[in-house]
Amino acid sequence: MTKPTCGEPIIRKVGAVALELRRIIILRLSVRLLHLAVLVSVILLLPSAGYATGGQWVKYSGNPVLVPTAGGWDNDYVVSPRALFNGTNYRMWYDGGSAGVAAIGYATSTDGVTWSKYPSPVLSPGAQGAWDSGSVTVGSVIWNGTVFLMLYGGSNTTSSGGAIGLATSKDGISWVKYSGNPVLERSLSGPDQSYMASPYVIKLTTEYWMWYTGRNTTYPEPNSVARILAATSYDGISWTKNPSPAITPSSNSTAWDSGSVYSASVIFDGTNFGLWYTGTNQSYMRPQIGFASSLGGGNWTRSGLNPIVGPGVPGSWDSAGVEQPSVIVGGDGFMLYYDGFSQNTGGRIGLAIGPHNFVIPEFSAPALDLLLGVIISTTVSFAIIKRQPEH
Repeated sequence: MTKPTCGEPIIRKVGAVALELRRIIILRLSVRLLHLAVLVSVILLLPSAGYATGGQWVKYSGNPVLVPTAGGWDNDYVVSPRALFNGTNYRMWYDGGSAGVAAIGYATSTDGVTWSKYPSPVLSPGAQGAWDSGSVTVGSVIWNGTVFLMLYGGSNTTSSGGAIGLATSKDGISWVKYSGNPVLERSLSGPDQSYMASPYVIKLTTEYWMWYTGRNTTYPEPNSVARILAATSYDGISWTKNPSPAITPSSNSTAWDSGSVYSASVIFDGTNFGLWYTGTNQSYMRPQIGFASSLGGGNWTRSGLNPIVGPGVPGSWDSAGVEQPSVIVGGDGFMLYYDGFSQNTGGRIGLAIGPHNFVIPEFSAPALDLLLGVIISTTVSFAIIKRQPEH
């Protein structure tokens, strides 16, 4: 056997000291990393606090972003924006009209702010006698992986209460109306017996979910008992109505949305549903925009911060009311398109933006995921340090 040299004890001591120093360094780094994660998480969650103390939606300073074209088919108004973003380009379908003729228009944008209109309507009322011969109004447009689907409202002179139809398109411009329209009609009795419009559809894994506006009385205008109703479908054609409304006017007679609720826009983040809607008080004169959330899409909870977007200051283009939201996740985060009007002008379309690190409290907070990940990583580091054998 080889005898140990006199230098081996020193080498062992140096190795032990080096190992201990390594443990101390890793431990301190892990603790600092945990502290940093907590700090970052708090910072990232601050937008929720901001949202809670007055809302974070900021109206774009250059509003309105879409206005009527003088002498054009939409000379009188442009309203009811419905926007999509594919990661590169923005598309918008909207309602426009002139001299009593209402149709659906189309516009595109590379930044979501500056829009180029298609020169003519992309969907017009049907032929005389058709169910949609009087008017057509955009509800929502989705891409199902193959074609665009548009669910839209239509009416004629003998059925002014309306119904919902389906059209398809490969490019968003040339639309073909479904031959079996309408795909959803008013009930003989119930919350939509007198009126239905504004269908908003999203596609989940195997189903289409729709939220639409319905009412069971026609007086007074607009929509004194309008509610947001719901329906589901496996093919976008055959729909089953939910028996209970999704959102109803507030039972508090003094609330901002105690008169009517209508025109939903819905996003599903994989866990939670978020629903933006228009509401009016019992004067029915000053529409504003609110928000509600749901874990399963059935029971909705209104935000305690409602309304989240209100009319502009006196004299502004949207001073008399804001309504009909369309919310998308754009290139820089949440974007809320809406129409607004004043006492002196017809409808125009504006934009409200969620600033950097904008958080909707009811949706998943990325800061929590970050904190959880760092805690797990730090725990693993502690375990590795503890299990390292001494030499």
